[in-house]
Amino acid sequence: MKPLKIFYLSSEIHPFSNTYSLAKFSKLFGSYLNEKQDIDIRLCQPKYGYISDRKYILREVIRLKDLEIDFLGKKHISNLKSAFIPETRVQIYFMEHPDYFKDVQDLLYKSRNGRLFQNNHEKFLFFIYNSFETLKKLFWVPDVIVCNDWQMSLLSIIFNEKYKQNEIFKNTKIVTMIHSYSDLYSYPNQLFKDLDLSYDSKLKAQNAFSISSEYSSLNYIFDNDESLIKQLSKSPKNKKLLSKRKNKVVKNFESLVTSEKIEVFDKIINDFKALIEK
Repeated sequence: MKPLKIFYLSSEIHPFSNTYSLAKFSKLFGSYLNEKQDIDIRLCQPKYGYISDRKYILREVIRLKDLEIDFLGKKHISNLKSAFIPETRVQIYFMEHPDYFKDVQDLLYKSRNGRLFQNNHEKFLFFIYNSFETLKKLFWVPDVIVCNDWQMSLLSIIFNEKYKQNEIFKNTKIVTMIHSYSDLYSYPNQLFKDLDLSYDSKLKAQNAFSISSEYSSLNYIFDNDESLIKQLSKSPKNKKLLSKRKNKVVKNFESLVTSEKIEVFDKIINDFKALIEK
């Protein structure tokens, strides 16, 4: 039986980057799935400027060197390097780009004075598009692509409108994991226009949670102390979306003991397997 192939995309993975619960979740989830003999998981995050090549032994991947991609009307060159999460055999790819990621410091989304970077949405959209080009160069097609939070949540619509028609991705499923909710889930309409993506022109901005709920095959909402569901439910549309069967809520994940977290991961694995068997 062929292994279940999972491509896991996150803006941060501990210990390389760590601003909130997403980072440690990504390490824990990736490490557990990597131990399964019937799963082939590969992780990918941006190569922020402060991440040390020497400390983490990042190595060049020849076939992922000097990748060319057209994005927002401009040709871009990026590189990907490979490493392992320390003290594990979990492979992780780091995406380098001189404009979007090189100057980013450890707060990731904002400067030291607390001001959010203006290109937050744009740089992670670039990361998404370039991830698909990476897969083409690797000749490795995942059964499931897992994307996390506002940074990756537009992957579902991008996949459906730009890549699903490609023969190599015809059986790939998209799963979105939600760990937080903030104003950053609101994406400007102009980016949808520039990227030729469908959007509701009646709205001043597009809600990424609504989009992932519509286009992903599954959504997991990791609700710690039930505050996340309360935040999402403030929007009537989101509240209605939460009732969909494909939106699965995991309550108080961070307070679970290790054995209970493993039970959650095993259920997710079974969901993935059921998804690709449809």
